[in-house]
Amino acid sequence: MVNRRMFLKGGLSALGLGLAQRRALGLAQFDTPIGSHGPLLQSRPFAQIPLHPKSTIVNELPFADWFTGDSYSNNKIPFHLTPSLKDGPPSPTEDVDVAIIGGGISGLATALLLRQYRPVLFELRPRYGGNAQGEIWGGAPFSLGGAYFITPDEGSFLDHFYRWLELDRVVRVDTGENPVELGGKIIDGFWDGAGQPPESVLAFKRYAEIVQYYADLSYPEIPLPEGQDNQWIIDLDTKTLREDIEEKMNGLPIPPLLAAAIQGYCYSSFGIGWDDLSAAGGWNFIAAEEFGRWVLPGGNAYLVDAMWRKLLALERPNQSPRLRPGCQVIDVRIAPGDRVLVTYLEPSGALRSIRARRVVMANSKHIAKYLIHELRERDQLKLDAMNAIENMAYVVANVLLNRPIPDLPYDTFLLRDGNLPMTPDSFAANSHFVDIVNGSFTRNRLAQRSVLTLYWPLPWFQGRYSLYVDDCWHDYAQRIAPDIRAALALYRLSPASVEQIRLTRWGHPIPVCAPRLIADGTVANLRRPFEGLIYFVNQDNWALPAVENSLLDAKIFSDRIASELG
Repeated sequence: MVNRRMFLKGGLSALGLGLAQRRALGLAQFDTPIGSHGPLLQSRPFAQIPLHPKSTIVNELPFADWFTGDSYSNNKIPFHLTPSLKDGPPSPTEDVDVAIIGGGISGLATALLLRQYRPVLFELRPRYGGNAQGEIWGGAPFSLGGAYFITPDEGSFLDHFYRWLELDRVVRVDTGENPVELGGKIIDGFWDGAGQPPESVLAFKRYAEIVQYYADLSYPEIPLPEGQDNQWIIDLDTKTLREDIEEKMNGLPIPPLLAAAIQGYCYSSFGIGWDDLSAAGGWNFIAAEEFGRWVLPGGNAYLVDAMWRKLLALERPNQSPRLRPGCQVIDVRIAPGDRVLVTYLEPSGALRSIRARRVVMANSKHIAKYLIHELRERDQLKLDAMNAIENMAYVVANVLLNRPIPDLPYDTFLLRDGNLPMTPDSFAANSHFVDIVNGSFTRNRLAQRSVLTLYWPLPWFQGRYSLYVDDCWHDYAQRIAPDIRAALALYRLSPASVEQIRLTRWGHPIPVCAPRLIADGTVANLRRPFEGLIYFVNQDNWALPAVENSLLDAKIFSDRIASELG
């Protein structure tokens, strides 16, 4: 198989040109799907918002008056509390081959890969997509969470899957260097040491050599390739990213500005810093950036929307829908006859149960561990592994602009004065956005509306609790406003061009890729089926917040389930 690096060097520019030509034909469609699916249309991952949405003025900027994203109703601690079943679950009213819990990337992909079994797909929220949902404003789609994924290996499962979803018809491939803002200016050639003293330039160049080593010669594939000697990846997992970089710098000290830039990337991509990050997971991300990034209209919301459309088309008239949005699963337990009983609350509040031959938990482990009946009694090792996974929160701000924006680079990292807080405690005391994504990267330059997307990580373990307090939205809006003004000035945009700023909160979206989770067997216990009947597919299977991990484990475990069901 051609590896990712060879594909990038051998044909990516031609691919990008061809895809750009297809985009010009207007193949990216954002109209509402047409069909007789009734209420299911409201479960679309993309939500339409008004052309002139109602705003609240904060620091002379127009804001939507509350968060999108996570909605906390269970005593402010999301999803942890579920209704008790004192009298046991109700008798099942349906028998199915497969039930899937969680309608994000992992659940949608698993449902598609097992579509011959007509699985039932439960989603807690009214809309599918998980933290990859999106919105559409005046024809401009934008992401509420994930923004991109890595160019797939040519001929690989991911390559075929993306093309089956017709993502190649709308994608724009970003192969540029991530520029860096410093002192209110975009620095060209930052990663080559531009403007640095000679001794620092040597360190920048050495760091670039390390990145190329992992990209070209020793890329740590995760999930671990089956049937290969993966001991070197396991050994890499025992170190932090910082430790590995320092070991490979050939004695050169890491300049503070380079350290700050690496830390900013880690905060943005992993929700934690390089002192707390597995070297295997860190290089899996950093080196993969060298392969190029696939950017879709609306970011990863386009991916989940494409999968949702495929599943919607499989719904059959006069039959119970397979898609079950707005349904809260509250109990999953082993039943007689090698079956699994799944109990859930319908949107109406009615309690129902469904019996399945196999169940896939495609939700996060911090939710799944509360749903599985007798988990502690039956599988303490799995519960311990679930408890070992930490999660970090973040906030997204989408700035809706009523004018075109310049031809900006896709992603810009923000270093400000270069003194980025390097520890969780210091960042907590002065937290702010760390990068800006051009949310209109895939749109025609003449489009009259555009979006900038800013990412604000909360890389300390108590950060999510700042999103629970009653007046947290107003606090965040006040703190964000100066940052947004600075971002607009960076691109020579006027505050008058802002139609609205929309804040999204995600309380548990990023699993912490801590060292030794692969090496100490935690990952193996996370991925192992429960009682041979309940499978697990989620980005936190590998504690790595990546689209690829979700899709690859969906493929691995759907194949196993299919072989068992026959």
